[in-house]
Parts: sequence; structure tokens; C-alpha cells
Amino acid sequence: MLIGEIPETCVFYSLTMHMKQVRPEILSKSGINVRRGQIIGTTGMVGGRNAYHFQMCCSAEMLKIICGRDRGYLDISASGRAKSRYGNRYFYFPAGTPVYNGNSPYELSLFPFCHTSIELYIVHEGTKTRTMRKVDGSYDLVGETAIAVDYICEPTPVVRGHQIYSEWVKVIYPGGEGWVDVSSPKIKTWTDADFPDWAGWILVDDDLTPDSQCNSKIVKKAREKRCADFTRFICKFPLEWDFSSFDARFSWLKKPNASLSEPMNDKSYTALKEYVKALSFFEKLPASIQSELTGQVWHFDPRGLIIQLQKAERRLIYSSANSIKHKKMNDFTVDDMRHGDLNKEQILEQGKVNKINIYGKELKKSFFNFDKTLEEHFATMDNMAEWTAWGEYSPLIRIMLDKFKRNEGGILRHELLNKAFLEHKTTKMCVEEIKRLISQRLNENNFKPLSMLDLENLSNDIGSRIKLPKFDDYDWVNGLGIAIHDTYSTNIYIDELDVFDANVGMPNRVTFKARLSFCIQDHFGLDTADMNGKGFEVIPWFCSWFILQRYQHYDFKPFINEANFSVWIEGD
Repeated sequence: MLIGEIPETCVFYSLTMHMKQVRPEILSKSGINVRRGQIIGTTGMVGGRNAYHFQMCCSAEMLKIICGRDRGYLDISASGRAKSRYGNRYFYFPAGTPVYNGNSPYELSLFPFCHTSIELYIVHEGTKTRTMRKVDGSYDLVGETAIAVDYICEPTPVVRGHQIYSEWVKVIYPGGEGWVDVSSPKIKTWTDADFPDWAGWILVDDDLTPDSQCNSKIVKKAREKRCADFTRFICKFPLEWDFSSFDARFSWLKKPNASLSEPMNDKSYTALKEYVKALSFFEKLPASIQSELTGQVWHFDPRGLIIQLQKAERRLIYSSANSIKHKKMNDFTVDDMRHGDLNKEQILEQGKVNKINIYGKELKKSFFNFDKTLEEHFATMDNMAEWTAWGEYSPLIRIMLDKFKRNEGGILRHELLNKAFLEHKTTKMCVEEIKRLISQRLNENNFKPLSMLDLENLSNDIGSRIKLPKFDDYDWVNGLGIAIHDTYSTNIYIDELDVFDANVGMPNRVTFKARLSFCIQDHFGLDTADMNGKGFEVIPWFCSWFILQRYQHYDFKPFINEANFSVWIEGD
């Protein structure tokens, strides 16, 4: 299967036993694909109760792909893998991490309020963060705090050169709470794909005995606490369905032991051996699989792993960062995000449309009016907003101007912007084309899960053949053709993809249902190219905007508009 937004291929093995009945379509032939949610049969009996046996395991090589390591604890000296990222995020704060004070991300102190005195381990779940510290090999909770939004803005001096933005996260630390820039190179970052220790994941590899007994000190210590979540323990021990190793695993039963009141006699031991032989199937497996599952094998609790893998279903099917122009998300380093970097003379030099060459002499009329006051420049922008925006989405341009006036920078997210994109004609056309491409891929691969090649081809087709959502028609009704117009960066994901067999009356028809998610960003800022040849240099509204943003004595921060929305699609 594939795991992660930028997926990697992993192979693990699952085993289902003690079924009362198995569906004929499952038994019809080997190598059949079992779809998610597909009924495979009914449960049988285990120990006199309605139940069945289910287990999941993998080789050491595959464990490295699944969780990034095949032994020990997470290496906190380096951040997590670039690929196979999904789910919650996790941070390691070394002692001495600067913490900033402020009621909101827009009111942070200029200098650190304090520095952490100990190492801290953070779980970032989106709407809240939990802080832990390590004591005697275990993680104790320091506290947790709610967080409305991650504040992403232009990179701080410490981060500049390492990242294209800074990201501030609110955390609890011993003695209080504050904000930490997790983009700092001193902060190490992981996701659920790295199976962090402080998320409860433990690799149990300290019992190398072949006798099928649990002699692990890690497990015994956890049992003493009586509160350990064993669903996140990944344990290494021999596969029990290899009959050739039976005596090595169970001969201890014939000797005095703590599990039985008295040692097992030969008759009972032989009966057990025959029972295990009837259940064993290892010798029937292909040689390549036998090789993978010989000796010590990694075993998961299916409950823990399935919940984990559900977080890994999202697939990134298009990113403008991978396009020819390499436009990344949260890029505060490009020219249209600069502010306060030009003097009056440099601004007056801008403009090509407003230049006329008469007999070799260049005449130029400048619309960059430095006689206007600060308030008059904003009034010019307000006037443009009034006569270019009406209707349901007209408040958006006012919301953007108000944010610009507050000089906050960062990212603007608003439900009205999400709705405007969702209902725009370019979005609907884009979604229909993506649905057609997904349907084409599924029909070509006989409705199997999308492969790495399928995803790669899908991404290429979206980039080369589909127009992405954008307000590029100069909509003079809602103002978005002026305030947003084209977009800077776009990510498109498949969050869920389910395949269904058709109704009884249509036995040869298979359908699918998928959820597409969009993250679209545009920059509320002007670069020098905007004011040289596009005609904006003769429009007072844009000239005032350019002066407010780029003039060194005004220095109003541009920001990023971000829309997030999802669409369900169905097809066959």
C-alpha cells in the first residue's frame, strides 16, 4: 500500500483466522484485491466465544519505511522524513528555546520573554498543543493549551536563509505559556509518519529469545504502570505459524514454568503440536515471503496500526511547487511580499505604460502621488473597493483592506473566501476535469488503488491540461477579480477514495467516491513587475497600494490570502 501525502510504498502482511464463513468472491481465486469496507465473511469461534483472529506484521526493512526506523527510539538530532508525512506534528524544543509573549500572534513581544530551562516534547494536534518532558525514560504531561490558528508569517532573522516563512505555535512550558517559532533550525519537527515515542509508539526489541514467551523488560515495565496503551507497541518475535519452529518455541512447556501449575506431559504436548500443525501454513507461502517472515518479525496491534494508517490516506495529486515556476506555499520571500524596501526616487522610476517616446525624448506622467497623506492613500483604496464590489462576496475586499491597514502580515483565512472559490466557475470546471482523469485511471487499472505511477500521471495531467481555480475574469461585481485575480500557489489532495461494487441489477458496474481538497494561496502584495507594463501604474488605486507597501516610510506588510475547501465527486 501507499502511505503519506507524498507517498512511499510499503508491504505488510495480515492474517485472518477462525472465520465461520468466507464470501465466495474472496475465495474464488488467489491474489484478489480486497477493498476497504468490503465484507469478507462472518466471525467464527475462539475460546468458545464469537470472535476471530486477526494480526498484522512486517519485515525489518518494511518497518523502516513505515515508521522511519527499525529499532530504538526516535532520533531527536534530526527532523523527520520529507516523504511519508501525515497526521499530527511533533516538535522537540532543546533547553534554551526562546519563548515570546503575547495574547495573539499579532502582538508578540519584540524579544523573547524567557528561555526554556529543560528539553520539551510537543504534540501539535491542530487545535491544541500538548507539552511533555522526559523523566526516567517516560513522558510526563506539562500541560496543554488551545490554539485557534498557526500563525505563519515572513521569516524572522533567525529563520531567514533556512525557511521561506516563520510559523508560531502556542505552547505550555514549565511556568507559563507563550509562542515559539517552530521554523527555527534549532527546532526539530516530525509527523505521525515518524511514530514518535511521546505519541506512545514503542519498538519492543529487547527480547531475542525464540521461546514465544514475553521476556521484554520494556513490556513488563509498561504493565506495572497499568495505564500503558499497548495498541501502539510494535513487538519483535517469531511468526507463530511456522510449524518447523514449534519445539524451539514451546518445549519449555514440558519443564516447570510460571504459566502452568505443572509441566505438560508428552500426551498433552503431542496434542498441542498436532493442533498447531493443523493451523500452520508457513510452508505453503511463496519462498520470497517465507524469507521475509523467517526469524524475528515485527508485529503490530491491528487497532493501533489501522488508526494510524487512516491518517495516511491523503494523497497530494497536484502542487504548484512541482510546476515549472516552482511556486511554493507560504512563500514570504518573493518580490510581491517585500515591504518598506524602496525610497521615493525608486518608486517614481516605476512604470512603462505611462511613458511616451516623442522624437527620441521620453515623456512620462507619474501616478505615484507622494503629496497624498497616509489617510488619503487608504481612502483611494477604499473608494476602489466601494465601486468594484457588490453582492455576497463584496465584504472580502473590505476584510483584506482592514487587515492591510492593521499592518499584520501573515495569512488571511476566511469562510467567505472558501465559499467564493468553491462556487466559482473555474473551480467547478477543474473538479469535473479531475473527476474525469480519476475515472480514467481507475478504469485503466481495473479499479485497484491508485499506484505511484497513477498519481504521477494524474499530477502531470492536472498541471498540463487543467485550468486551476482563479478569479481571472476581472469580476467587477464581487471585487475578487481585483483583490485576488490570478493565484500564486495551489495544492490539491485526494483525502478519501472508495470503490464500490454496483447494485445486484448491474453486476459489471463499479463506482467510486472521492473527496478532493484544495488549498489555494494568493499574495495581497505588489511586485515591481506589476507596476511595469501591466497597466497598474496608471491606476491610482494600485499606485497608492504600491506606495503604502513598498515606501520605506510607510512599510505596510503584504499578506497571503488562503482558501481551503473540499468537494465530493462520484463516478464510474
